[in-house]
This record gives sequence, C-alpha cells and structure tokens, in this order.
Amino acid sequence: MTMREMVFNHASLKAGSVEAATEFLKGVASGMSQLVLEGVAGRTLRADRQLYEIRCATGVSLLDAMQRLRESGAREEFRFLVTLAVKAPLLDSVDPKAEHRFLTCEATSFPPEDGSPLLLCALIGGIAVGFPTSEEWDRDRLTVEFDELLPSGDFSRESEDIDHLARPDHAARIRDRHRKRLRAGLSAREFWSNRESAFPDLVFGPDVEDHIRKIERFDIVVEKLTELNDDAGEWRRAGGSMPRWTRKVVNESESLRTNRRLRDHRSFRSRSGGSKLFLWHARFGKGWRIHLRFDAGKRDVEIGYIGPHLPL
Repeated sequence: MTMREMVFNHASLKAGSVEAATEFLKGVASGMSQLVLEGVAGRTLRADRQLYEIRCATGVSLLDAMQRLRESGAREEFRFLVTLAVKAPLLDSVDPKAEHRFLTCEATSFPPEDGSPLLLCALIGGIAVGFPTSEEWDRDRLTVEFDELLPSGDFSRESEDIDHLARPDHAARIRDRHRKRLRAGLSAREFWSNRESAFPDLVFGPDVEDHIRKIERFDIVVEKLTELNDDAGEWRRAGGSMPRWTRKVVNESESLRTNRRLRDHRSFRSRSGGSKLFLWHARFGKGWRIHLRFDAGKRDVEIGYIGPHLPL
C-alpha cells in the first residue's frame, strides 16, 4: 500500500486573526509531520491553489502564516512545511482513473467550491488537513456525501468517511485507523512489502518472507503480530528489561537451549546480518509458533520464524 496524500481543506481556513491562524498552522504542521514520520502519509500536500493564494485570515495567506511560524520560534514546524512538495491545482498528477471519477462527481454535503478537496480525499483515500475553526472542522473524521454520474446517465448518492487532521492529537487516531485498515486487508502475498507500515514496532528477519507464503490462515497471524507489535511499542515507550507481554511469550527450556541440534532448528537470519537464535516464542492457532528475540539495549523485538511447531 502506498503512502497516502494529504489535501488542504481550504474551507476550514477561516481564522479570526493572524495569531490564531499561526497557532492553528503550528498544530497542523505537528500532526502532519507525525503522519509522515510514521509512514502513513507522504511528504506531499495537495491544494486547489498555491499557498500564497490561499487565505487563512483576513489579508493573511498560508505563506504569511508560515513566515509568522518561523518568527515565533516554531522552527521545526516551519522547516517541515517548507519541505513539503505542494501539488496545485488540486488534480495535478492525479491518477487518470481517479481524475475521471472526480470529474463525474459533485460534493453535496459541502458547496462545490469548498467540497472539492474533501471529495478528492474520499476518492483517493487521502487525508484532509484543516484548521479547527468551528465545531464542524474540529474533528478527526468527516463524512463526505456526493452524487456520482453513472454510465446510464443517472446519479447515485454516495457517502464516504474520510480522515481529517485539524489538531496534533488527531494524528494518532488517523494512524491507528490507517494501520487497522491496512492489517484487515493484508494478505500473505502483500505482507512483506507492507510489514513496516502494518507492524512498525516489530523487526522481521529475512527468513520470515518465505515462512509467510506457506501459511494458510494468515488472518490468525495478523492478529498475533498485532498483539506483539502493541507490546513492543509499549516497551519502547515505558522501558524495562523486557517487554510486558499481553499473552504468554516464553523462552525455550534449559534442556533445549543446551541441545545443539535443537538450538540449530531455532537459528534464523537476522535483519542485522548473520544468523541468530530465536528462542522466545508465542503460540497462535493450533500448534503454530512465532519465534522471536529482543534486544534490551535497542528495545527491538525481532521476529525470526513464523510457522509450525519446531522439532523437539
């Protein structure tokens, strides 16, 4: 799954003063940078006009507000915004199929001149970015209703929920929904290329790519990896000598650890290079195991094997 695009919801950019616009922009920039850092969105921004043409307060353009950010000392937020690749007008380099569909649709929940960015988000799975200038816009989820022209010449009323970033804390909710959708639609074939987006707090050894192809009930694997990913993420935040596992994750017995033949069966390639022992394991399904190792110094949890119970 490719990273999502962000689109300016210009209808919300109606701050009461340049100070309010600057503060709103600071929060939005912080949330956008989180989504980029976590691999949810790309470092691009779609807009219906260039930033210097978009007004966010009386006599104040978005470019003016960005300059105010720098002057106020919010240098990180300013630096992030000026490094964004801005795509304007709105349909610049849009996929031809999405562009054709966009041209046969019209937003009905918002006036056409205000609803176009939100309509595009609904059609391309984008993330709308705006200011929390009213209750309508101060939310991380919006519903876009639109009429779509069918080949028969009739119109069909459609509705799509879209992600909307207006405050920094919206980013975490958008990220969580994004990962949930990504995991729900993940197949064994797509796993390897999407592993870092779907399970960002886990590391996967190279052998796992081959293991995954041999598993039929991949939905059970996703469920278990989600649990381990959450535990790994909490360990990184909270610290400690080892993760606090939600469910049972155990080390192999001492007799197995001292048996060279059996240890060799639990040796797999590590992402850091060479082969390493993956003696800790979690159960999933009936008789299946995920073997892992963790590094207390780096707080990394690495998966080395996913498959049937290894020889005893």
